[in-house]
Amino acid sequence: MRFGCEWAMALSMGTTNASPPLQDSCSLKLTPLWGRLLGPEILQRENPRLIYARLSGFGQSGSFSWLAGHDINYLALSGVLSKIGRSGENPYAPLNLLADFAGGGVMCALGIIMALFDRTRTGKGQVIDANMVEGTAYLSSFLWKTQKSSLWEAPRGQNMLDGGAPFYMTYRTADGEFMAVGAIEPQFYELLIKGAYSAASLLFSRTKKI
Repeated sequence: MRFGCEWAMALSMGTTNASPPLQDSCSLKLTPLWGRLLGPEILQRENPRLIYARLSGFGQSGSFSWLAGHDINYLALSGVLSKIGRSGENPYAPLNLLADFAGGGVMCALGIIMALFDRTRTGKGQVIDANMVEGTAYLSSFLWKTQKSSLWEAPRGQNMLDGGAPFYMTYRTADGEFMAVGAIEPQFYELLIKGAYSAASLLFSRTKKI
């Protein structure tokens, strides 16, 4: 549970004239919630080269900014949750990978990397504001931009890449495990058919001998 939903990170690169808590020799600070108390306006006044990154769930403003949340809440608000799941069943979250790690952590890290690069040219730091709702929505822009294409024009679970195609889904095997099948291209689909035919022929021949 993230009350306030914010983690603030300050990258000082060994400066010695920064305000607390940046006076030590550490180049990276990751501290929960002090970003609400000691913001970039104060810290960058002391150290203009400072890169200040803050990662939140719902963003820095708006009625949701101080609310607690989890990956599934951010995923739902971004709209992506509505695209994940079998046809006729409830949408489900793919662990906590999309919003927490990809939409939040990866997007924040990318912002820091870009700010570091920019600082080599300008000598100035930046404020990185990342949040899990907007980060997840950004990652899923491919889904929304291709809605009218043959990839996603059908309801959830009935498209080629979300379980609607027999050549792109998972199957339970005879030993109780599962097999993932992804045979979109013609040459791979041909191999799939050949393999399935060979397996069916073998099963049929064994059945005849019994």
